Amino acid sequence: MAKYYALVAGLPIVTAEMQRPPVTTEEFYTELQSVLTQQDRSYLELLRLGATHGALLDALLHEGSEANEASSMQKDEAEAQSDETAKVELPILLQQVIKAAQEGKRLPKQKLLPEYQIRFVYDLFFVPKRSAWDDGLVEPTLIDRMGHNRLALEDLLAQYYYEWAERSSSSFLQEWFRLNKNIRNILAVHTCRRLGWDPTRYIVGRGRVEEQLRTSKAKDFDLGEELPYLGEVLRIAEERDIARRERLIDLLKWRWMDEWTFVRVFDIDNVLCYYLRLSILERWSELDEATGERTFREIVLSLKGESAKVLEDFKRQQRH
Repeated sequence: MAKYYALVAGLPIVTAEMQRPPVTTEEFYTELQSVLTQQDRSYLELLRLGATHGALLDALLHEGSEANEASSMQKDEAEAQSDETAKVELPILLQQVIKAAQEGKRLPKQKLLPEYQIRFVYDLFFVPKRSAWDDGLVEPTLIDRMGHNRLALEDLLAQYYYEWAERSSSSFLQEWFRLNKNIRNILAVHTCRRLGWDPTRYIVGRGRVEEQLRTSKAKDFDLGEELPYLGEVLRIAEERDIARRERLIDLLKWRWMDEWTFVRVFDIDNVLCYYLRLSILERWSELDEATGERTFREIVLSLKGESAKVLEDFKRQQRH
C-alpha cells in the first residue's frame, strides 16, 4: 500500500469549525492526479461518482420519455435538463444501453459509464425475449412500473451504487459507503414510523441490516450492538430543523473519519477522508450564513466534549 508522507505533511489543516475550506475539492482533485497511484486514483474516482447521478437521471428521464412517446411538454423539460449531459454524449450512451435492454439482448459493455450505471439503466428498460407461446401481452418495464418517479429512481440508483462500492478492494470505501447507506436507511425508517408509512419501500440495500430495518419493531431494530452510531442517528432524526439535522449527520461522519484515520495518517484512506472533509466544508459554506453559521457553531461547541471522549476511547482501545 502506497504511503503519502509528503502529500499529507503539506496539507492545510481542516477542522469542523472552519467557515470555508482552505482549497476546493476540485483544486485538491487536480493536485492528486500526479501524486496518487493508479489504484488509489480509482478509489478517488469511485468517491466522486455520486455527483454524476443527477446528470444521469436528467438524461435518462429524457431518453425514457422519448422511448415511451411522452407528451411534447415533458420532452421540452427533459431536453432542457439534459443540455449539460449532451456535452459528454451521455444521451447517446444511454440510447445504446436502452436499445439493448428493449431488444432483450445482453448487457452491453461500455468503458465510458461505470458498470453499476449501465446495469441500472439496462434493468430499468429490460424487455425479455418472447417465445412463440406468449399471449401477446406486453409486460411493463421496471421504469414504467416505477412511474418514471425521479425520487424512486434516485433511491434505486443509490442502491446500485452502494452495492458496487461495497465490492471495492478498499476496506475504507466498503465501510464508508456502508455507513452512508445505514444512516440513510435509519433516517428513512424513522420518518416512516413517524408518518405511518410502509418502510419497506424506502430501504436501500438487501443485506441483514436492511432486513432488520424493514421488519424489526424494536426501537433500535435489534441493531444497537452492530451499529454503534445507531442511537446518535436516531437522536438526530428527532431534529425537525432540516439544516441542523444535515449538519449533525455531517459531523457524525466527520468524527467517524477521525477515528478511522487515527492510525492511518499517511495512507490513501486519510487522503480520501481529506477530500470528503473538504466537500463537507464546501457544502456548509454554501448555506445561508444568516441561518447557518450561528446554528452550526452551536452544534460544534456542544459536540466538542463528546468528540474528544470518542477519540480518547478509541486511543485506549488501540493500546489493548
